[in-house]
Amino acid sequence: MTLIGWLIVSVLSALGVFFGIQLIRDILWNKKLGTYNKSSGIIIPKIPKIYWLKRSYGFILTSMFVATTVFSGVFSVPIMLGEKVLLNATPVGSADTIRSLMESQQGNSFWDFFIGGDRVMDDMVPEANQAPVAGTKKDFIDTNVQVEGVDEADIVKTDGDTIYYAARYQNIVRVLTVNDNGLVTQEGNLDLGLLYTDALYLTETQLIVIGYIYDYRPYQYIDGSGVYDYMYTAFTGAIRIYDKETLELEYTLETDSNFYEHRLIGNALFLISNKSLYNDELRPMFKETVDGDTVTSYLGYDDIYYFDGVPVYGMTVLTGINLETFEVSSQAFLGYVSDIYASTTSLYTVQNYSTYTLGQYQSKVQVIKYSLDTENAKVTYVGQKELSGYVSDQYWMDEYDEHFRIVTSSWSPIHNELHILKENPETDELDLVGSITQGLGLENETVKSVRFSGDRGFVVTFEQTDPLYTIDLSDPKNPEIISIEKEPGFSTYLHVWNDEKTNLIGFGFNADENGWVNGLRLSAFMISGTTEVKSDSDAVDSYILSSEDEDGIYSYSYSEASYNPKAMIVSPDHNIIAFPVMSWKYDSSWNYTYVSQFLVFYIDFDAEDPSDIISDPIVISHDEYDYYSGIDRGVYIDVFGNSKGVIYTLSFSQMVSYDLATNEVIESILFETNFDDDDK
Repeated sequence: MTLIGWLIVSVLSALGVFFGIQLIRDILWNKKLGTYNKSSGIIIPKIPKIYWLKRSYGFILTSMFVATTVFSGVFSVPIMLGEKVLLNATPVGSADTIRSLMESQQGNSFWDFFIGGDRVMDDMVPEANQAPVAGTKKDFIDTNVQVEGVDEADIVKTDGDTIYYAARYQNIVRVLTVNDNGLVTQEGNLDLGLLYTDALYLTETQLIVIGYIYDYRPYQYIDGSGVYDYMYTAFTGAIRIYDKETLELEYTLETDSNFYEHRLIGNALFLISNKSLYNDELRPMFKETVDGDTVTSYLGYDDIYYFDGVPVYGMTVLTGINLETFEVSSQAFLGYVSDIYASTTSLYTVQNYSTYTLGQYQSKVQVIKYSLDTENAKVTYVGQKELSGYVSDQYWMDEYDEHFRIVTSSWSPIHNELHILKENPETDELDLVGSITQGLGLENETVKSVRFSGDRGFVVTFEQTDPLYTIDLSDPKNPEIISIEKEPGFSTYLHVWNDEKTNLIGFGFNADENGWVNGLRLSAFMISGTTEVKSDSDAVDSYILSSEDEDGIYSYSYSEASYNPKAMIVSPDHNIIAFPVMSWKYDSSWNYTYVSQFLVFYIDFDAEDPSDIISDPIVISHDEYDYYSGIDRGVYIDVFGNSKGVIYTLSFSQMVSYDLATNEVIESILFETNFDDDDK
């Protein structure tokens, strides 16, 4: 209780004692007077009960004030996190609290997020042995990420000299050295054993492998008819960190959770994982191995947080690893995360959920902000905000000049909004600064893609046509739609091509006049200044990949890039955008083979003829197979220093390199696979 609270309670208590003593004295004196009158033969009328009720008013009222003050908690010391008053998040404190929340909120749907705190370690973690920093590297195009300085994991990473490729469906990392003549030397495969690879990170000195280990665990179900024993598959998240030069294992982390997302910022690796609550141990577990020494630790219950009214179906754990010292810190919250956005200083998580009111479901999203300490690989809870609608992917969110911008979309009826939030300096609230709640999308149009760039935002909606909205965000309190472009189909990914923010590249799907999708589409936009939808397309140039070729033998084509921007090579500095395309090829007998290609486009917004902004594609093909063997990624490396570069395309069965200067294939290498070559 606060000092003011103690003073008020003390004064009220003193008054209550005073009135209580007076009441007792009155009762005692009246008893003595009654005894005297009776012995003296004096008859006095009986004192009515209302008299004693009035005499006890002071005692009753002060007692009620004291009880109300104490039990209401109005003068209780608030829960603090640093200088923040926690109005929303509350520490769990014990396993019983978690089980109570699970029981009391069973059947609801929601989520939540966590707060800071260090784990209790069984032992000290040894420092890492760092390899020397490598020398000058060849020019290359890195992974296509959302925020500069915030690396995102992918199945292919390169430093310009070596390509690391985590082939899908195989527990290996292929290591390919790029020689000065452009040819590739296979350095062998890094065998991961039982670890199934999800993605890779690459630093100056380390190769980081993130994946899963399948674990079969017993589960017992009890009902009125008996006891039933089952086995369920658990995904154990695991991290392995190797010396990049020697490929010697430096550090291993295994958890009882499976990883949902992660980001690498400087020497800090942040991991977000989901933990099941359907086991005896509710605390997140961490097993670390350095130099053969294994240490197991658990996150304390005081470092696990929840939000009132949030149903509990699982636990989300955030872990930070300092890659120089291998020191680890963790926090957790009860609930799940749908998507994340990370800048170099902040982490935002969103959770989509639904409420059911008056016979209707309403979509909701909770936004939670954390500040990031990248030097120590730690995260600190900041605040949260609940909004209407849902968020589809990370590009619907952005942070700029201490403001968080987010686009949401709703069903029944379809409705799209943009909101701008800012951290409250005193409490764990995110304050709503400005919004656009009308005019974002025509009737029945859902959001297909979003991109923010500085004080501009771009939103694509679609039902039958593709309005591209340009939004002025220079005044966070008054965001304004300033331009609306239009084209058939819709873009699922947008990339700002220049600093002036007037030129965009969009990648997605083409559509006919009825809104039916009929192929992939690459579009170039030069943003206009009108605020009305035009009758003609504002895409000054486009390239449509038809669903069939001139002989009509391709029945369907798709690209991973339509839903995963990391499958693209994107570089305005090199004027290149490239992506894989997969097709099914049928013959007259309806036999089919898989055709895998990688398309490379040059982009030139300074072209005299606007129709020449997007070049015809350079097509790099892999061998055709009877089974799926799609090109996973392409890597651009300027091997010869001629600014043209070489494209190295990778599938789990083949590597094909292509010289952009000579327009010739340099070499083709077949990888060893689990499939028979007779299937080609």
